[in-house]
Amino acid sequence: MQILSIHLKNIKSHRDTELSFSPGINVLSGPNGIGKSTIFEAIGYALFGVDAQSFVGNVERFITIGAKRGDISLVFQIGDEEKFRVSRTVGTPSKWLLAKEVSGDFEVEEHKDAKETEARLKELLGLNNGRSLSEQFTLVIGPFQNEFLGPFVIKQATKRRDEFDAILGIDTWRKTFNETRHLASAIKSKVESLQSAIGPLKDQAAALPEIRETHKGAKQELENTDKELKEKGRELKTLEGQLVEVDKREQSVKTLAVEIEKLKERIDNGKEKIASQKTLIGEAEKAQKIVTENTAGKQAFELADEQLAGLRGQVRLQRQLEQDVATLDKQVSTLTERYDSEVRAIEQISKELDNEEQELIKRRQELAADKSLLQLVGRLPEIRESINTVRAKVGTLDGRRAGLEEGCEKLAEGICPFFQEPCQNIAEKPPGDVFTEKYDELQVERELVSAELTRLEKEEGEALAASNQAKAFEGQIKGLDEQAEKLAGKRKINEDRSAGLGELRQKQTEAKRRLEEKLQALKVYSSLQSDIERAEAKQKNHQVARDLYVANQVQAAKLEGLRTELQKFEDFLEKLQNDLTGKENELSAVGKEYDADQHQKLRAQKDELGREVGALEQKVEGLKRDVERLAGEIEKLMQIEGEIKTKQVQIKTYGEKEELVKFLRNRVFKKVSENLSERFRDEISHRANRIYRIIAEVDEELAWGDNYQIVLRDMVEDELRERADDQLSGGQTMSAVVALRLAMLQTIGARIAFFDEPTSNLDAARRENLAHAFRAIDVGKEEVTEHWYDQLFLISHDVAFTEVTDQILTLE
Repeated sequence: MQILSIHLKNIKSHRDTELSFSPGINVLSGPNGIGKSTIFEAIGYALFGVDAQSFVGNVERFITIGAKRGDISLVFQIGDEEKFRVSRTVGTPSKWLLAKEVSGDFEVEEHKDAKETEARLKELLGLNNGRSLSEQFTLVIGPFQNEFLGPFVIKQATKRRDEFDAILGIDTWRKTFNETRHLASAIKSKVESLQSAIGPLKDQAAALPEIRETHKGAKQELENTDKELKEKGRELKTLEGQLVEVDKREQSVKTLAVEIEKLKERIDNGKEKIASQKTLIGEAEKAQKIVTENTAGKQAFELADEQLAGLRGQVRLQRQLEQDVATLDKQVSTLTERYDSEVRAIEQISKELDNEEQELIKRRQELAADKSLLQLVGRLPEIRESINTVRAKVGTLDGRRAGLEEGCEKLAEGICPFFQEPCQNIAEKPPGDVFTEKYDELQVERELVSAELTRLEKEEGEALAASNQAKAFEGQIKGLDEQAEKLAGKRKINEDRSAGLGELRQKQTEAKRRLEEKLQALKVYSSLQSDIERAEAKQKNHQVARDLYVANQVQAAKLEGLRTELQKFEDFLEKLQNDLTGKENELSAVGKEYDADQHQKLRAQKDELGREVGALEQKVEGLKRDVERLAGEIEKLMQIEGEIKTKQVQIKTYGEKEELVKFLRNRVFKKVSENLSERFRDEISHRANRIYRIIAEVDEELAWGDNYQIVLRDMVEDELRERADDQLSGGQTMSAVVALRLAMLQTIGARIAFFDEPTSNLDAARRENLAHAFRAIDVGKEEVTEHWYDQLFLISHDVAFTEVTDQILTLE
């Protein structure tokens, strides 16, 4: 088995780290805190299923700061060909996947859960020895050196024994022996508890025969009572049938008597109704006579009423015409007043506009600009351009003077500053005379130009003042133009207003014409009031006749209907009298078949029989409850009998278990742990002794004594000397611990192992010997090992391993 590579992403200090391993010995090197131990932890987490909390206490600390999850992927090889990749995530959700290489790609194997994944890895790693992969890694294959050294330095023998029993996986037997110490007494207590519980149950079960006899008697009584109840029920049913027939006869008699009383009452009501109807007919005949006598007067009243309605309609028309006349008269007055007012307003506005126009003309003449002023304004750009030209010329003259001053300074006494020889340009005149003449010429020219510049600047000032004045005139003229434009708009509005006077005049004329037409129409209604008064007098003369007609008209109209209803009432009364005679005859016949005394006797018999049946039903219900209660008690007692039998069987079973526990504790558990411990210590001591001799290069024998104590034996003056615990140096203890761990790895058959600083506390010679011992373990040289190790992983800063290692991985 060989680990080929590992990839860590967001695991502690490893943001994204990938390492490849070689067969044999792989040494991880680098400064402290770089993450060497994290590589071992990652292998334990991914390949052996160790919980991250075993390394850091809190899972979040196993993940790189700032990341939400971490990933570890490890590729390993079984044999020469089969390759697998195991990957496990840190964080939520956590996934543990195993994939097998097929045609260059890794295909994930389907596992039900993490236990199935662990079982598959145990099979591949050859570590299927009954212990979890996590325990094998943390105890033997990959513990940190201080963790593996810890049990060796425990002073108390019992605690040290318990620690190594757990490491070797044989602590279960001793724990079983200790934990079963109280099992026998617990079984005995259970038996006593069962026996004490059986006594009261037997006392309860003793009442079962008596209760069964009582239950039998109750069932017999229930049967007899139920039989009697059925006989009484049949008698009651027969009697109820007879009563039904008699009740029907009684009901018939009562029904006929009620019907006869109702018929008599209806006949009396009918007679009263006929008398009342005859009174109404008399009153209707009188009303009919009054209506006949006043028909002519009523018709004359209606004719006068029709005339009045027509006249009143004409009154409404007259009033409407009067309203129209008033409205038109008001409209004519309004239009006349409006027309006159509009004429006056138009004339006033026209005068005001003429005055404003004259004022504008006068102000425009005052603002007319001087021609010389405009010419001066026009020359302003030309003057400014001349000023710029003269200023440039002044600058040029100043530059020439500065150049002369610089040349005068450089030439000094006529020596050329470049060639260091007399200057040929001024050979005829001294330098001072040449520059003095030039200075004078430039001074004269500059004064002339300065005078010109002064004159131009004065003209610019005058032109600028003229420009400002012209701009002020332009603004005022522009304002006058805007006022003239507004004045023209007002004049146009006044002219439009004057044109609208014709339309207003036309409306005034039309209103007068319509007013005259309405006044002519009113003349038609001049005699209307006298006509109304004549019609009202005629109506008043016939008012009494009309009122009598109206008051009796409804009553007279009912006469014929009242006579018809009277005939119906008389016919119906005759029918009721015939029905009364028939019902009286039927009651006489039915009364002969009905005997009230016999009917009362039958009712009394039925009530008595009903009470007897009710009492029997209550008795049956009570007996049923008693039978059910007794049956329940019998069932409970039978269950108690079954419980007694069950407890007796349990007592027997617990007795057999007690004997078995005694046998196992005294014959098996007590000796197995000691025997296994002795066997493991002998085998591991044998292998560790050979490794220790190579590391230490001394003639000492290493033995793993009772309670896992490190013992070194040697000969001193022909006498055997044994040293242990505090008698050993740190180097001796560390050499022995490393040798014992290597031997332990060989014993459990591990093909890979991890060592963290295995040379700590060793001197130089022992460190070099240990390195060669590791190499011998790898290649099988010398008589150090009986197994062939596939890979060893070490964390070390020791140069002793540089010569024997197959690969050194330096972490940056």
